[in-house]
Amino acid sequence: MRKKINMYASAILFVLVSITSCDKDEEIIPAEFSITDIEKNFGTVEVEETINYSFKVTNEGGSDLEIDEFVLKGTNAADFSTSAVPKVIKKEESYTFEISFAPLTEGEKEAILEITTNIGKKEVKVTGIAKPKPLPGVDLSETALVFGNVEINQTKDATFTITNSGDADLEITGFEIKGDNAADFSTSATTETLAAGETKNITVVFEPTNVGEKTASLEVTTNAGVKAIALSGKATATPISVIEFSESPVSFGNVEVGKDLSKNITVSNTGNADLEITNVSIIGGSSSSSFTVIGGTSSLIRTIAPGDTYTFEVKFTPSSQGFASGSIKFFNNSSDNEASLPMNGTGTAPAQPAIAFSETGLSFGDVTVGNSSNDLTFAIQNNGQGSLEVSNIRMSGLNSSDFTLVNVSAPQTIAPNGGVYEVTARFTPQSEGQKQAMIVVESNDPTKPSYAIMINGTGLQAATGTIVNIPDANFKTALVADNAINTNGDSEIQVSEAQAYSGSIRVDGLSISDVTGIEAFVNITEFHAMNNSLTSIDLSQNTAITRLTLRGNNLTALDLSANTALQTILIEQNNISSIDLSNHSSLVSFQCGGNNISTLLLPTTANGLRTLYLEQNKISTLDVSMYSNLRTLVVYNNNLTSVDISNNSKVRGLQVRGNNLTSLNVANGNNINFIYMVADNNSNLTCIQHDAGFDPLNPPNTQANQWAKPSGASWSTVACQ
Repeated sequence: MRKKINMYASAILFVLVSITSCDKDEEIIPAEFSITDIEKNFGTVEVEETINYSFKVTNEGGSDLEIDEFVLKGTNAADFSTSAVPKVIKKEESYTFEISFAPLTEGEKEAILEITTNIGKKEVKVTGIAKPKPLPGVDLSETALVFGNVEINQTKDATFTITNSGDADLEITGFEIKGDNAADFSTSATTETLAAGETKNITVVFEPTNVGEKTASLEVTTNAGVKAIALSGKATATPISVIEFSESPVSFGNVEVGKDLSKNITVSNTGNADLEITNVSIIGGSSSSSFTVIGGTSSLIRTIAPGDTYTFEVKFTPSSQGFASGSIKFFNNSSDNEASLPMNGTGTAPAQPAIAFSETGLSFGDVTVGNSSNDLTFAIQNNGQGSLEVSNIRMSGLNSSDFTLVNVSAPQTIAPNGGVYEVTARFTPQSEGQKQAMIVVESNDPTKPSYAIMINGTGLQAATGTIVNIPDANFKTALVADNAINTNGDSEIQVSEAQAYSGSIRVDGLSISDVTGIEAFVNITEFHAMNNSLTSIDLSQNTAITRLTLRGNNLTALDLSANTALQTILIEQNNISSIDLSNHSSLVSFQCGGNNISTLLLPTTANGLRTLYLEQNKISTLDVSMYSNLRTLVVYNNNLTSVDISNNSKVRGLQVRGNNLTSLNVANGNNINFIYMVADNNSNLTCIQHDAGFDPLNPPNTQANQWAKPSGASWSTVACQ
């Protein structure tokens, strides 16, 4: 019986163990996602170059990790790519894939790789910076070499310079002289490689063998393109010298007695032999003494080569009223070996000036102590018949230190019969109360040699004494924390501290909604307030600013009319509808992408302007023909109907995607050096004009898809119809 019971107990124990074992087998441990990096910075990479980085995904769980999709997202997703494909990763196994960074354009790049798995979506952030690809550039110091007159079987040299203006090696592979008279020109130049910035002098020799006009062309072939220099000269048989004057007779007209008038006269040798001037004298009787050669007549004794000139100055100084005449006689070796240059003029009675002011006085009104008023202007007028010679313009009076003259200089000469010179003044009260002074103008007016205009204003004490009113707490905290500004270390900014500071203010990303108080910083050169909550800003007192950054605010308007010293302006991601930069001739870079701009007035002259980023606005017209140094133009997603950069020979990057273009001319002579030219998404564009000899389907220095056009548009080397 005991044996039977033991058997039953063993059976029951076996069943219990089996049940427990089954429960453990049915427990499910989920997959677990692990990746080597969730954020990777690829560093700096040249445009068109590629850098790869490997990522490893490991399943650290107990079930299969199913990866269904890898998707790159974000503004710069096109600059990144991945080798990753959907994958099932067993437990404790790994999957390695690569992400490649191959930027298409310059700038900072960022994207997100979104990984969809059976346990949710994972993200990997990738960033990098794209810098321009180094390219060679070829600049010739001359476009034409003119040898002038050269005798048959004689030689004449001319030199020009080849400069590598790019940032990669320039390979000079050939020099070839072409044209009808190529045999009359020669060069010993050889092939060579120039490093960036390096120069090479090339000499061309003109050696004609028969009489006549000679022309040819020297072609310089490089890995940056072919450049040509026109060659010309004239072969002559018998050398002769010919003397000619730029003006004959020399007429001085009416000149007041006691004054003088000078003229520059050029002596030219239009022959093909040296012109030898051996002696010079002034003749003409008693009145000839009114005429003098500056430097003396002996300064004109010289040899002038064929085709050369010499310019001298002759002066008429009448000592009495009436007509005067004389002649300069040149003894020389030309056919006219005693050439005469007649001179005449009339001495007149001296005319008198008459000073007057356009205003009876200037009143600046009320201005807070330490601040500056708006500038006021009056004109000094000359209502007389003689020139008004202003020798001095100065402040005078008890409160003269509270007023300043703005961009005023003396001496000045004001033309007769209504000529004017404008004087601008500014009121900056140093203490409260009524202030009065006068602007004194000293001149040669015989009746008013010292003439003054009264000016006045009232200094009002600020609500907090000499403390700058800064209502925004975040703005004030940032300024007070800057010991370069807050030099006394207290909890306020004094007017004197603000006026003394001439550096940069940077208050990016501080949730600032009001920068009232900035007007006290009249001498700052830079102001940066990116990613704040500004809806308006007054920079009219900050006239020294050269760099301004207001990207990522809520501005709807921006008046920069007083800030003509600006060189760099960054105002992207606001809601500005119009902006006037017509007087900003110092502008170098302007970026206003992502606004609401429909009215844009750019400067008529800005020789240093290199960069325009105008993307994602409502701009319908744009003329950039006057900007000779423009390098990059980005205007995608606007309302433009035409773009023409044919006068912008240094442009190397053009982005006009997503406009309403019907006309596009990119033939600027520099297509071979373009980094990109993107013009797709312009459905009405049927033709694009480009440089002759350039193939946009096979550009040498860019990826082929960086010369992008609408599918219905054609390429043309002539003007599109």
